[in-house]
Amino acid sequence: MTMKQNQVEEESKSISIPELEELIANFKKELELCKERTRSLMAQENPSKGIFFAKEIFESQQDKLRLETEIDIRQKKINRIRLGMEGI
Repeated sequence: MTMKQNQVEEESKSISIPELEELIANFKKELELCKERTRSLMAQENPSKGIFFAKEIFESQQDKLRLETEIDIRQKKINRIRLGMEGI
């Protein structure tokens, strides 16, 4: 196992639901900024003048997908923790 994998594994063992919820909230704020950036870049494009932001829009869309995945992963972790608690 690499050092990073070890670190992630240790983090996942000790993280609590409130900490996960805080991470999700931060990711959601970042996601909204990302969506706004994409909208702004699209609005600034002007094909008749040759003004395009394809690379920046693509990168922003990739960030959006990454953030949605991060949120989903944390939400599923919360669900697994809750299911484990209910089984006790």
